[in-house]
Amino acid sequence: MIVATATNIIASLIHDATAQFAAASVDDARLEAELLLAHALTTDRAHVLARLSDSIDDAANARFSSLLARRLAREPLAYIVGHREFYGIEIACAPGALIPRPETEMLVEIALDEIRTRGGALRIADVGTGSGAIAIAIAANAPNARITAIDASIDALAIARGNVDRRNVADRIELRAGNLLDNAGVFDVIVANLPYVSASEWQTLQPEVRDHEPRTALVGGVEGTEAIEQLLHDAPPHLASGGVLAAEMGATQGERLATVARINFPDAEVCVIKDLAGLDRVLVVRTAGG
Repeated sequence: MIVATATNIIASLIHDATAQFAAASVDDARLEAELLLAHALTTDRAHVLARLSDSIDDAANARFSSLLARRLAREPLAYIVGHREFYGIEIACAPGALIPRPETEMLVEIALDEIRTRGGALRIADVGTGSGAIAIAIAANAPNARITAIDASIDALAIARGNVDRRNVADRIELRAGNLLDNAGVFDVIVANLPYVSASEWQTLQPEVRDHEPRTALVGGVEGTEAIEQLLHDAPPHLASGGVLAAEMGATQGERLATVARINFPDAEVCVIKDLAGLDRVLVVRTAGG
């Protein structure tokens, strides 16, 4: 029988971890403490919250202490627990690929809107697929879609392959190593979450991002827009008549990238969609015809 002490009661452990996270300026301190403890106990957060007055054994306490130390060293939570939810789907995360962000779900919505509107088995490219989150979310919600998921990083593609296999969508997603759209075909929808942080901005990022996530997946060049600009330059022969290209971008890049898009797609409709914070987030190009 475990003797309950202040050091191993679940409520106390969460309280102390929350205080340490708050002192270290970790966002969502209480939530992260609960999730880390759930991981240490190999259960979920709901079960932890249902057992606040229970105590845990010394082995579990040691596991939690180790996880807590990693998080206080600013290792991202998603890398510690090994996953992050994206569009309602659990995506495995590892240091070789970016951790999926909520704002990136906008790209999934755009692709799914096109599928709902146009019907049929649309040809979709996910450029810079990383962990495969965007491609998997589209495939899971559009069984007729066929998706080519492209990334220049072999490490990222290995993570994506694991996610694709776990979600049982390998028959609808082709994973390809490549730079942007090199040697790719023609697509009805192109979605892209490419690097868009400038070299100077990278220095100011939170340590979770700057020190742990892959720099090549974050920094788009000196200005930050270079990778997206190259995509816009390369994309015209790869986007079908009446097709849509949607690219996630930085909060201050809308005007510049819209101008580049209009140069490369002079007959297309170009717009910038803002996120819930009112910031520029997605560039959308819709070609004529179709």
